[in-house]
Amino acid sequence: MKETQTEKVTYYLFINGATDNKTIANDLKIISHNVRRITGQETLKGNFKRVSKGVYCLSEIKLKEYKELNKKVS
Repeated sequence: MKETQTEKVTYYLFINGATDNKTIANDLKIISHNVRRITGQETLKGNFKRVSKGVYCLSEIKLKEYKELNKKVS
């Protein structure tokens, strides 16, 4: 199954921590408009947290989920 852009951005933030939209777009080769949309929607859902203008990180809940998944896989 192909990974969605949202999943790519979420995993990127898990690995790299707080990052701005332009860096995410450049590193993942995703159009910056899509990254802005993804970060905005995921912030409203409570999955991301806005650190400052255009800079986002994973929320505490999502961070815990990813750490648990990482432990199970390892």
